[in-house]
Amino acid sequence: MEVVQYTHQLAYSLDSQGKPFPILQLRILNPADSEQGLDIEGYLLSGNERKYGPVVGPTIIGRVHRIRLSHPTVGNFDLDVGFSTQEIHREILGRDFFNLVQIGFRERYLSYYLTTEA
Repeated sequence: MEVVQYTHQLAYSLDSQGKPFPILQLRILNPADSEQGLDIEGYLLSGNERKYGPVVGPTIIGRVHRIRLSHPTVGNFDLDVGFSTQEIHREILGRDFFNLVQIGFRERYLSYYLTTEA
């Protein structure tokens, strides 16, 4: 059995309904100036259109942008990210992000673990 040594332990945050959820607070950095970034919600309407089809529910239209995500403890990640052009219930990090990290959950303790090491 493979054993993972996690380098970071993070506490769950409360979602919009006040329930604990494993939310990783990230910052979108300006590619021209890494000292500038956004910590707020916003809509990006340009970029290549992509349709996201969930297992259940309507198709979501997104706009794909190459961005740098940053977390003060975990570090920076360069990813192609699809931003929804309509309201959605949750923002979800996808497979591209999970190719860069190893993540583990301990629901009972409302904490999760993350490492950027292979």
